[in-house]
Amino acid sequence: MGDSKIRCTTCYNVFNSSKKEGEKVMCPMCDNSFTLKKDSFIPSLAQSITDLTTKIGSNIKEKITAENKIDETVFEVIEGKRYDKELIKVAKQLANRNEEINIEGSKKLFTRIRDYDDYTQIEKQTVAHIRKKYKFTPEANQWLRREIRKWAASKTRNKKIKDPTSAEFKDNTQISFVFNNLKDAYRWDNLKYKEQKTPAQWAGILLSIVFILGLMSGIAYGIKWNNQETQWRSEGLSAIHGTVIDTNGESIENVIVEANGRKTSTNPQGWYVIYDLVGDDVEITFTMEGYGDVTVWANLRSDGTNVLDIELLEGNSQKFDYRKDVAEPWPPNYALAPIFMIASIVALMGGSAALLQQNFRMAVAGCLCGVISYGFLLGTILSIIALSLILVDRKNFES
Repeated sequence: MGDSKIRCTTCYNVFNSSKKEGEKVMCPMCDNSFTLKKDSFIPSLAQSITDLTTKIGSNIKEKITAENKIDETVFEVIEGKRYDKELIKVAKQLANRNEEINIEGSKKLFTRIRDYDDYTQIEKQTVAHIRKKYKFTPEANQWLRREIRKWAASKTRNKKIKDPTSAEFKDNTQISFVFNNLKDAYRWDNLKYKEQKTPAQWAGILLSIVFILGLMSGIAYGIKWNNQETQWRSEGLSAIHGTVIDTNGESIENVIVEANGRKTSTNPQGWYVIYDLVGDDVEITFTMEGYGDVTVWANLRSDGTNVLDIELLEGNSQKFDYRKDVAEPWPPNYALAPIFMIASIVALMGGSAALLQQNFRMAVAGCLCGVISYGFLLGTILSIIALSLILVDRKNFES
């Protein structure tokens, strides 16, 4: 099990420990022993990003799984081909009753064919499969063919497709439609370099690359700021400790140490600690009879360990400034890692729409989010190129 970052309840020092909530732990800085509570743990930015992406991935997987279950109720796969499950079921029932399907049986099949007032390609394939596998009387076969032709020629196609066996059937939302087609879009046949592709499909391939670059960029950014996070948090109280020695390396006892109105002295080992310091930096003075005073400015980090070791010289006063002039990261930088990763996932969805040449709006949205995903700047450039290709090839979406 990995270590977690824990904040001491006394000196506010941050250290790593493999202990769990409810167990006791000892602070290595002040030797204080305390019981771990939920608020004792400091969340890791990298872990937060991992949890977020895992949740998004689980939602996508759950959505795709749900859609696949719906497909199983609509289609029956025979030798790798999809057929209308209800039509196959009716044909099997009719064949079990009689050796040949008669006119009454053809009427039942015809009723099932026209249930959604649409004659889809899947239904055509299913009727051809039924004629090939099951026997019809000549009258029944002729009647079914004639009625299908008459009905298909006279009917007016509804703008809103309701038949789930239709390739144009769409769910209530565009996003759920794209989720359902992610698997079909990113098949190897669609991604192979040698296959002839439309500009929109090339855009889909570029967006799949943008997705990978965006994820890598988000992870890299998260690791970068997670490593520096504790250097900039100065909320709450801080503590500083160290050892005072002479020029021979021997520890000095009873050195007076002062900082922000707080005073302490070194123990026989020359060790000192001052608690409850406020602010980003502090001025500390070390005073000992027979030695020159030492004044030191040092940075304070409430989420870090502040150590200051001092050497006293006889008769000579010293002044030091150990503060680091490093700019604090702009607050939105902390949010860039999850933004990059979420934008790259939307780019993947837009890429699937482009590969299938379905849902023009989703494809454009994927390009725009690809620009935001950054991807070490290369992802942004590829997204702009993909957007240009999609706009040029818009007619394929409309057709």
